[in-house]
Amino acid sequence: MRLAIREVASILSGIAMAAVLCLSAAKLQGKDKSLTKDDVLNLLTGDVPPERVASVARDRGVAFEMTRATEKQFRDAGADEELLKVLRELAPKPLAPPAKPPESRPPSAGPPVLMIEAMPGGAQVYLDDEPIGTTSPKGVLKYTRLAPGSHRVRLSLAGYEDHEETVQLVAGETAQVSTTLQAATAPAAPPPVGGSEPQATQNANPGYLGILPVASQPTGARGVVISGADPGGPADRAGIQVYDTVLRIGGQPVRTPQELQAAVARHQAGEVVEVTWLHANQTITRSIQLTARPSGSVPATTANPSSVPATPSMPASMPGVVFFSVMHDHGSGGTNYCVGVMAIGNGVIQYRSTTGIHSFIIPLNEVKEAKRNGVYLVAMGGFHIRLQKGTNYNFVAITPYGQYQPPDMILTAIDRATGQR
Repeated sequence: MRLAIREVASILSGIAMAAVLCLSAAKLQGKDKSLTKDDVLNLLTGDVPPERVASVARDRGVAFEMTRATEKQFRDAGADEELLKVLRELAPKPLAPPAKPPESRPPSAGPPVLMIEAMPGGAQVYLDDEPIGTTSPKGVLKYTRLAPGSHRVRLSLAGYEDHEETVQLVAGETAQVSTTLQAATAPAAPPPVGGSEPQATQNANPGYLGILPVASQPTGARGVVISGADPGGPADRAGIQVYDTVLRIGGQPVRTPQELQAAVARHQAGEVVEVTWLHANQTITRSIQLTARPSGSVPATTANPSSVPATPSMPASMPGVVFFSVMHDHGSGGTNYCVGVMAIGNGVIQYRSTTGIHSFIIPLNEVKEAKRNGVYLVAMGGFHIRLQKGTNYNFVAITPYGQYQPPDMILTAIDRATGQR
């Protein structure tokens, strides 16, 4: 039977294909099971159809990654998209780059620590003139709520000299203040009373302290409550202030204005006398040098609260104005201040001290804020008035008897006057 030309060509093509496959198989013998990139290229360039190459790849797997450059080589050698798809699926996936270890950050430093160790214990501690606490009976105080930087520390205890020093506070570090407070200078011994010398000769020049007791003493007062001090006089220079209570003169208790006058009169002008008084809740003892009585001064026992005007140069009542008793702090943590009246209304806040030490007017449109203090004088219920330009005034609200009271009514009055309420 004679075969047609097409059939003969088909038979020859099949024989050639088988020969190619055999040859390709021979080339792959002795190699790893998985196909390499060169194995695939050899099959494609040896006229093995892409579908057959795909079948061999599925059977053996592949040992190379499919990159863009590799795909281009396969296309150039005759691979179709189906073969490339198979090879992508079989190719091992590239290894992910090793994870970058997290950056190690140094631990953030904590706040500075201030450690106070001072004997004897019970001293009031001030930081930049703000009271921050009292040392324990063992003389220890640890404080951590501080900002780094340079700060001034002051320790104050009745009967002892103040101790001051500057400390550098660094985040995460402890600054130490260690000291022993020095007793205040002992007063000079008073001359003996009595003896052969007549009394009139001994007190020919009686001393003058310069304090004005309240004529009607509050019930239960421990000593003599003061309604004023002569500006520039011995008591004023020593720090005795309005509503302080004198307890002892020269070591002797005084309970009435008459006893106080007699105790002072027993000493000569120029003599140094130890005076103890109560300021707020703090007992203070200091040595004060008496002077001669100024001409025209009023004896202490005749002083009356009415002799110290409640509102000097300020009318008793003004339309639209409210009045409050306040202490104006002078920047020493509640230990140096003047007492006076604050008037709020008619576009201003006006303050006048009863002793004439301070007098100022604050326009309400210059007030930035009026609020309770968060640290300074906080134990006394202090409040401040801050101006737009940065000036800051500190006050404490008090009753007519000098007792601390909440400043809420004053702050409400300021808010209303400034139109905030």
